[in-house]
Amino acid sequence: MRPPQAVLSLSLVDGFLPTLFLALGVVALLWLGIAGRKLGLRTILVFAVVAAGSTALLYVLAEHIFHWWNTSLPRTLYAYSALAVLGFQLAFRQVAAPGTPALRRTAGVLAALALLGALACTVNLAYAQYPTVRSLLDPPSATDDPLPRPAAAGMDRPAASEQDWSPPPDMPGEGQVYRAEIPAGASGYASHPALIYLPPAYLADPGAVSLPVLVLIHGQPGSPNDWLVSGRIAEMMDGFASRHAGLAPVVVMPDASNDSNPDWPLCLDTSVSDSATYLARDLPAWVQQQLGAGTAGARQWAVAGYSFGGTCAVQLAANHPDVYPTFLDIAGENEPTDAEGHQALLDTYFGGDEQAFAEQNAVDRFRRMPFPELAGVVVVGREDRVYAPEGRQVYEAARAAGADVQLQELPGGHSWQVWRAGLENNLDWLSGRLGILDP
Repeated sequence: MRPPQAVLSLSLVDGFLPTLFLALGVVALLWLGIAGRKLGLRTILVFAVVAAGSTALLYVLAEHIFHWWNTSLPRTLYAYSALAVLGFQLAFRQVAAPGTPALRRTAGVLAALALLGALACTVNLAYAQYPTVRSLLDPPSATDDPLPRPAAAGMDRPAASEQDWSPPPDMPGEGQVYRAEIPAGASGYASHPALIYLPPAYLADPGAVSLPVLVLIHGQPGSPNDWLVSGRIAEMMDGFASRHAGLAPVVVMPDASNDSNPDWPLCLDTSVSDSATYLARDLPAWVQQQLGAGTAGARQWAVAGYSFGGTCAVQLAANHPDVYPTFLDIAGENEPTDAEGHQALLDTYFGGDEQAFAEQNAVDRFRRMPFPELAGVVVVGREDRVYAPEGRQVYEAARAAGADVQLQELPGGHSWQVWRAGLENNLDWLSGRLGILDP
């Protein structure tokens, strides 16, 4: 049974619901501390040492051995984890101690659940991965239906724009997200299916032809589905389309993981994968042929991404400005990285050759040659102490190379608070570059 619409629309990142989860966690920890006084100071100190030690071990394992995540993880989450572990130990003693009344056992279980909910809430507040109850319990999904064929398409068709488009009266009110395989004829790149958003104007009968294309790259870890669930891309693009007669870019969200390869590709051509060829040759050719979109040339193409995807967007723009002359880098790095260090990256992807890496690395390319036709926006989070300085370096390098580039700083850290707003705030700019709106 699905929860009511009013419940599904509740926010998990602001308002009363996250406040309630956090308050319940605080109350639970206080109650467990008071109820655990009879355990004695020595036992509670042992619990505190175990909590601190296990959290320190998590830090070492996650950031220095297995590299589950990087230093962008908010350090406050380690403190919350330690408090939760302390509370779980106290709750276990409440539940497992011989002779404990049933009511107290039940209260111990509920307290542990409250702590777990509060800990999950703090993680979600840090990244805004699930913005609403709906995104968690009833997330949007793509359809596996066949992609609609455009009513009229061809390389000689004029580019669609708001100025020359008149929507038919029965145009759909919303776009649709499809799941599709994009073949890798030139690159041999292995890939999970891509997600493709088609706007209302495309789905109309007759539909707009030769719409522009926005390629969105997800983060690491991640998948195209993150744009759908956490980025709410369909909702965002439908909102844009509703203000512009149903027009919006065709949005292609490819798999950037190389079919979950342990060594993720770098949106470059390397010994691991020719992912740049896939994204700059295979994907555009397929989109033009199968969807009839982006057929008016490079001016109709843009690439954007967040975090790992932001780094990818810059790499593709710098190496293939003839394909992607417009880019949006949201919280990307100043260069591709490997968790084990720069030399490990060279060894894994470039046979240890620094020059081979520099040939394709965007910042190095910006230093070597001018890019007067390239335009981009670099978005950084004000509280992102890791990626914000690197984004500024990319901006400075691109500007020095003659690119028409902007730097935007948004409130927030390395999270969807910045990633989603970074795209939504620049839709008008992108659509001006792509020809839907007057630039």
